[in-house]
Amino acid sequence: MRITFHPVFATAVIALAVVGCGKDESVGAKQAAAIAKKVVEEKPPPYTYPAPAKGHYKEVNIGEFDVVDGIAYTATGNAGTVVYVTSKAIASPLLADSACPMTMARALSELRNANYMEVTLNSKGISKYFAAGTQFNGSSKDMSPGGHYWQSRLKLDASHATGNVVHRNYGHFEFDMPVYTPQVNEFSEGDGSDGMRYDKTLPKPTEPAVSAAYKALHDAAMKKDLKALLTAQGFDKKQVAAIRGLEGIDADFAVYADRFLTPGNPDDFTARPGTAYVHTLGVNSKGKKFANYYHFVPCGTQLVMVRIAENPQ
Repeated sequence: MRITFHPVFATAVIALAVVGCGKDESVGAKQAAAIAKKVVEEKPPPYTYPAPAKGHYKEVNIGEFDVVDGIAYTATGNAGTVVYVTSKAIASPLLADSACPMTMARALSELRNANYMEVTLNSKGISKYFAAGTQFNGSSKDMSPGGHYWQSRLKLDASHATGNVVHRNYGHFEFDMPVYTPQVNEFSEGDGSDGMRYDKTLPKPTEPAVSAAYKALHDAAMKKDLKALLTAQGFDKKQVAAIRGLEGIDADFAVYADRFLTPGNPDDFTARPGTAYVHTLGVNSKGKKFANYYHFVPCGTQLVMVRIAENPQ
């Protein structure tokens, strides 16, 4: 929906101010300016860009979806190129300068409830796994010896990757995208299979820091304030404006915000090197009871929530 500031309305406001004294005129002008500013801030212009990926996936448990966006990044230890593609736009061009591009991509994928496919390609274009899944309804990972069920191709040119992946049973995708270089250790689905889901060389996040990060997100969700929630996740002003301009983001945020509970006060805290989570009890806007876990990982000095584990009661 496009909101337009109508000049007729502005004229009416200013005209009413002119009727009064000079002080009232000043107040009226300020009010008109404030209204205009608010309308401009309420909805940024649409943010679009050429799709860096396309493809299709279908599996009886995961479901069926097309992919339209994604990122590629150099795997931890220079162990290949991770290619992660998604069913919804995640503002991928603006993640280039992020210290943790994959962490931020996963956070946006969760917010948008975007399905995904992922591989890690070595210099010969071969991946040891083919992963796919949803954010809240399951995932799969094919690690067949030798990767006999899929074929893949990769061409690296400077900091750019092109190629494709074809799984003979489940789907395919092709990609043409820049390769990002994280400033921290980022972890793929393949790393997770080896027990490396988080950076275990980092200290444990502290309870006050995680509680403060969770509270900022919870408050933003309760107020239905997408701008505040994105800011609390560590996105800068330019990124926030672009993300808010993505098609369908408001509807996705409405669903995502409902995953935060009322009262939603943390009643348990667990931390391990490189990750932490809080547990809360409460109800969503429909009155349904949940016991949820909210998982955080560090991105430099910022704590980013990358996963909500929902448990209906």
